[in-house]
Amino acid sequence: MSDLAMDLDTNDLLIENGDISIVDGSDAIAQDLQQTLQVWYGEWFLDTTVGIPFRQQVLIKNPNLDVIQAILLNAAANVPGVVQVNEIDFNYTNQNRTLDVTIVAQDSTGATLVSQPQITLPTNQTIQGTPYP
Repeated sequence: MSDLAMDLDTNDLLIENGDISIVDGSDAIAQDLQQTLQVWYGEWFLDTTVGIPFRQQVLIKNPNLDVIQAILLNAAANVPGVVQVNEIDFNYTNQNRTLDVTIVAQDSTGATLVSQPQITLPTNQTIQGTPYP
C-alpha cells in the first residue's frame, strides 16, 4: 500500500525538495489511520456517508463517552492494514468542545502505530471540518 505523503500536523501534501513525497507500508497505514479519525461525517463530497459523527454524537453537550469510545474503536479497526487496536485514550473538554485522541494499534506488518489527532469544533466554513451553523 502506498499513498501521497501528508503532513499530519497541517493535513497538507508533504513536499520535499520540490517533489511530492510518497509513503508506503506502515507509514501509509499510520497516515490512513490519522486521516480516518479526522474525517467528519458528511464531509467527503464523493461519499457523504463516510466519517466520524463529530457534530451528531461526539462534540455535543454531555456526550456519552462509551459511545465516543465505540465510534473511535470501530473507525480505527476498519482502517485497511490495521489488525488490532491496542489502546484508545481520549479526553473530551466540554467547555470548548475539543477531543484529544490517542490510539495505539498494530498493523499487518506487526508495527505499532500511534495516532494522536486533536478534533475541535469548527467555528466557520473551513475545508478542515464540517461547517458549523
